[in-house]
Amino acid sequence: MIPREKPEFRTVAGMPLWSMEVYYRLLNCGFRIAVSAGSASGVKASPVGYNRVYVRLDGAFSYENWFKALKVGRSFGANGPMLLLQVNGVGVGGTVKIEGGKGLKARAEDSSVGPLDRLDLISKGRAVRTVTAPDPSGRLVAEFETGADERGWFAARCFERPTSTIRFAHTSPVYVDTGKGAATVAEDARYFVAWIDREMEFYRRGTRFKRPEDHAAMLLFFESARRVYADLARGERD
Repeated sequence: MIPREKPEFRTVAGMPLWSMEVYYRLLNCGFRIAVSAGSASGVKASPVGYNRVYVRLDGAFSYENWFKALKVGRSFGANGPMLLLQVNGVGVGGTVKIEGGKGLKARAEDSSVGPLDRLDLISKGRAVRTVTAPDPSGRLVAEFETGADERGWFAARCFERPTSTIRFAHTSPVYVDTGKGAATVAEDARYFVAWIDREMEFYRRGTRFKRPEDHAAMLLFFESARRVYADLARGERD
């Protein structure tokens, strides 16, 4: 039921790219979802702490402040490289408000103890700048300037050269609000409608429920989600 349309998504190196593409589609549906991380230790052969999330705090460190900052998306996830992103001087989790035809300038930089392979700037799910040549300090730095024609978002991702494992980092988005254009990409909303339809067909045939009401509750859960994405695809939510 999990759609992996591209052959490379079924490889070890392609698995994170598939996850990122699904994430980009969710962002293109207007959901502001912060990047986080988990080790999946016990499910995968990765030790606790192998995958980490870093959060920027404006004030003093505390449990409460850390989770507040994570929730609004002042974060990047990594299992190796360090990664920073700003758009018009605004950091991840923030919103750039554009008025009067002003443009956008995005800047990302990453560094790592391992050899870096590439750094991508992503805008609404598409790589708009890729850098592979490090600067004299060994960092990768990517910059991109563009006009601001519609609402959207920027994020950054980077990869080390692949070895026995895939080491990479990914930021939460910086959001762009121009007051123009739809925040939702209808094609991406339809992607999730089709995914949910496959899930619902599977559960309609399912017989491994303890009670009929559990079966009905599962289908109702998916039907509620489907309505949200169907409305987004028709432009009835924003």
